[in-house]
Amino acid sequence: RRSMAMQVRSAWRGGAAIALAVLAACSEAPAPPPEAEETGTESADAPLAAETREGPITATVSLSPAAPRLGDALRLALVVEAAAGIAVDMPAFGDALGRFAITDYAPREEAAAGGGTRFTQHYTLQAPMSGRQRIPRLRIEYVDERDPDAASARKARELLTDELSFEIASVLPEGEIGAELRPARAALPALEGPWLQRHWPWLAGGLAALAAGAGALVVWLRRTAARARETAYDRATARLDRLRRQGLPDAAALDAWYVELSDIVRRYIEARFGLKAPERTTEEFLAEAGRSAALSPSHKELLSAFLERCDRVKFARYSPGAGESEEALDLARRFLDETRAQQQAETGDERPSAPPEAVGAT
Repeated sequence: RRSMAMQVRSAWRGGAAIALAVLAACSEAPAPPPEAEETGTESADAPLAAETREGPITATVSLSPAAPRLGDALRLALVVEAAAGIAVDMPAFGDALGRFAITDYAPREEAAAGGGTRFTQHYTLQAPMSGRQRIPRLRIEYVDERDPDAASARKARELLTDELSFEIASVLPEGEIGAELRPARAALPALEGPWLQRHWPWLAGGLAALAAGAGALVVWLRRTAARARETAYDRATARLDRLRRQGLPDAAALDAWYVELSDIVRRYIEARFGLKAPERTTEEFLAEAGRSAALSPSHKELLSAFLERCDRVKFARYSPGAGESEEALDLARRFLDETRAQQQAETGDERPSAPPEAVGAT
């Protein structure tokens, strides 16, 4: 038994000595901790980001890669998180991004924690040139509908994101940036043979281009003359007829249908009465219309009722039935017909390009 115990102690001491030797060898050349490597990688790959918070919504704009080269695909993401009861209107496709070429676009809407909603827009962009570039401020509109009796439930607010500035590196090597170009080579020898034989393809191409240009000019002149004869009433009623032929909207197409219906009336008012309707909110436009003598009191009331119907669908997420949509379409047509009849009764003609203030001054 004593002999076996000694053998066990000897084996344990030998194993301990080997373990100490291994630890000593490892301590002579310590490897960098994996956390440091991972931190450096994440820092190099981290995108540019800016967060803007206003009341119940938070907007985050991010761009990757953070240090792109000319030709790299720029991945831009706009993420808006809204609390429950907040209606959000995201920026239109490509809004404020005209300086970049958009190669891909993917919007998304999903439920967020706490009953809120998360809206995302993913863009893939191409920069036009190297050097200093920026993603401009993006505008998000929202309406707080949590208290339907409050005045804020009917008022649209806006949030502007922060700009993202970044540098796009050139694809040329650092030593060749700004270098002079090589001199031009010597001129090519002249072609031999008759002039017409050598240049007939250019002559044929030039004649074909001239004929195509003349045909395009004739078509353009005819269309321009037709548009000149077309009045604001004609354009608006043609759009209304197309909208009616499409049929009444279902639940999925309500928003787009009412946006189109409201735009028809607003652009008719701008062309017919000289009021800047498309660029203003309903409250601003109705305030200006109330000060204008171009519309009669009955037409102002009719216009106010029509725009309130459209705003309930666009901003309050109201879902009208087929009968209400038919009534809104009839209200728009009635407004067009009555204002046209009033002008014909007063002047005997319709001049869509002359604002009523200028006519009255004359």
